[in-house]
Amino acid sequence: MRYKHVFAIPAYGQSPWLETCIRSLKVQSQPSPVILCTSSPSEFLEKMAEKYELPLYVRQGESGIRDDWNYAYDQAETEYVTITHQDDIYHRDYLKYMDQYLGKHPDTLIAMTDYRIINQHQQVRWDVSLLIKQIMKLPLRLPFLADKRWVKLGVQSLGNGICCPSVCYHKAILGKSIFQSGYHYALDWDVFVQIARKKGRFTYIPKELFYYRIHDGATTKACLKKNCIF
Repeated sequence: MRYKHVFAIPAYGQSPWLETCIRSLKVQSQPSPVILCTSSPSEFLEKMAEKYELPLYVRQGESGIRDDWNYAYDQAETEYVTITHQDDIYHRDYLKYMDQYLGKHPDTLIAMTDYRIINQHQQVRWDVSLLIKQIMKLPLRLPFLADKRWVKLGVQSLGNGICCPSVCYHKAILGKSIFQSGYHYALDWDVFVQIARKKGRFTYIPKELFYYRIHDGATTKACLKKNCIF
């Protein structure tokens, strides 16, 4: 079977939630290959790859978000790719809805979904920050606006309302190694701004198809504590 999409996981360390993430991808209602990618190989990752029969790609060189994401992105030899964060969980219909929306809008550069937050093992159904981000993305609900450069840039002008792990990239249009930002914590926002300048649309799926985990070991939380935006 020829697939159009790949879930690529840039894995590192020994995340206690990696297996849960993998399982959520393996039970998608619409199947897709899953690959593990890392710049810090370990017995733990080898066992995960073996247990779930996943390819494990190892990048040589120093670990870093930009290079690790680019490596995972480039290993996906498909039209679309989702850079999957190892601590998070995907709704079983994530790819089903992605396929439906992408089929309607083949000029999509990136597609994104809404999400919920998992905090201390509890699902948070409502949060002020989630509401604000939904409001920021409202113009993208209108197909006749979602391909306008000023709209794509405008929805990001007050901050990043796009949850990076929910994003599906149209690799066939965007090309290879798209993460070229010099930022660290704000890497995703900077890349989305650069993509917004390209011809094509941002496709917004207003459904909660992703569960974002917040914990003390998360890269985002660590960056905020260290003030390492750059």
